[in-house]
Amino acid sequence: MAESIIHPVEANKELEDTHISEKGIIQLLEKCSVFGPYQRRLYTYILVSKIFSVITAMSITFSTGNVPFLCYPPNFNASTIPANLTENEYLQMLRPDGDDQCSVYNNSFTGTYYTTPPSNSSKLQCSYGRKFLTEEFSTIVSEFDLVCERKWLKSTLQSVYFAGYLCGCIVFGILSDRFGRKTMLLWALIFVTVCGLGKIFVPLLAILMILYSLQALSHIGTSITFYTIMLEFATTNSRTVVNFGYMCIFTSVSMILSGLAYAIPDWHYFELTVCLLPMISVCGWRFIPESPRWLIGRKRFAEAKIILRKMIKQNKIHPQEWIVFFTNDVKSFEQIDSQDNLDDERKSPREKNYTFIDLFKTFYLASITINICFSWFVMSMVYYGITLNSVDMAGNRSINFLVMLAVELPASLCCYYLFIRFGHRKPISFFMMFSGLCCIVSNFTTEGSFWFPLMLVVLGKFGITAAFNAIYLLTAEIFPTVVRTNALGVASMAARFGSIFAPFILQLSSYAKWFPLSFYGILSVISGSLLLLLPEPKDKNLPQTFEDLNNWKT
Repeated sequence: MAESIIHPVEANKELEDTHISEKGIIQLLEKCSVFGPYQRRLYTYILVSKIFSVITAMSITFSTGNVPFLCYPPNFNASTIPANLTENEYLQMLRPDGDDQCSVYNNSFTGTYYTTPPSNSSKLQCSYGRKFLTEEFSTIVSEFDLVCERKWLKSTLQSVYFAGYLCGCIVFGILSDRFGRKTMLLWALIFVTVCGLGKIFVPLLAILMILYSLQALSHIGTSITFYTIMLEFATTNSRTVVNFGYMCIFTSVSMILSGLAYAIPDWHYFELTVCLLPMISVCGWRFIPESPRWLIGRKRFAEAKIILRKMIKQNKIHPQEWIVFFTNDVKSFEQIDSQDNLDDERKSPREKNYTFIDLFKTFYLASITINICFSWFVMSMVYYGITLNSVDMAGNRSINFLVMLAVELPASLCCYYLFIRFGHRKPISFFMMFSGLCCIVSNFTTEGSFWFPLMLVVLGKFGITAAFNAIYLLTAEIFPTVVRTNALGVASMAARFGSIFAPFILQLSSYAKWFPLSFYGILSVISGSLLLLLPEPKDKNLPQTFEDLNNWKT
């Protein structure tokens, strides 16, 4: 299934000491056409595969949705319900008014049938059994009875899912930098599918939680590797377009998933459909190449040349126009091709394996890493905090949520425009501070006003979405190739902590209603200001090594 790996034969000392500069790599990619047929097919495959992956990740929103239920009274006997009432109608009469869904009136019995409970009937806890109304849809909540005294198990399931994200950010960041983007992408896609299908048939909630955690771990692995491959095939001028095209998928898929959940109300069949989609990506995995940047960084020059030859052929570039920088002396394509004996090659010298610890090896690099991780943490907290808060604001919950979702696409387009005009640091900094100020001001609007505070929160969501979509590109542009996926993994891990803390911050509104959004806003303003301390990567080549990054200081 996988393409054969070809290694160099001679441990040529000249080749061993050769440093492939980022400038040389960019020239190689530009000679192979910036956005030719080869790149178009590659990006189309990645975007389609990403759609399937995102659907798998977001399905938990619908699979763990609340299902209406009714409580049984003690010693309930369906045969003694009055003849003019159905079971559901009678149980509905036993439910107290208001939001107290986990209580039930104590039913009374006279003669042959139950009687209608009087208004002064005593209330009991809903611990004698529950009937879930799954006529319209079913979820894991109805399957495992995750309501009332067992409601904490639903929150635990969601927390375990985010814990899988945390582990995946680190695991796949390290493994992708060590074993290659393509190899780890295959394993991530397989695990997403296997774990997704397995959780449908498990009878125990504990096993379901484990499989959900492994599925989340694998999903973040696909996201990191897909994004890294896309960016490392892009040239300096095309990175911004590639980034924002990739980020616009999330909003589009949200609408697709909503329609899919509406069409397939049973959570078993819904998850079965969603989890089979990544199999398409697994079947087409062999057609995606390894990143030439990663291969060159690992001194696997022969494999990199094979990929670049394919790009030349499919993009219809004349060989004599292509210059290769694999050695200190510039040679033509024909000269290198005639000197290579690919059938009789052996492995080149081993390169150092980098981990996330290398992101803190110097004060300069550590300051960049901490700054970026703090930004990811704040962006994720504010993003999910605003989204979760929208359903508790005045007005229709569904409309509020739809407005929050619809604003994301124009936010990405606006940030893309500013990226082209004003660099890559300043727009992110501006959007974060803009979002923070909107969140703070929304707490102190006139009492009784509905549209004005909603508008301010929507603008806050607009700003944080634009910043969140852009921070991926800024992170990938700043960190060297040898630790790029490690850096994206550590930053994503910081973001997961932010998303976990977001709902807990919202709960503090019971003590001070103004506190949550104000807290989000203050952190957003602080983080936006700190981003201005980072180096500006616009119109610069991606750093290949730590030395390249250090050269940016001068």
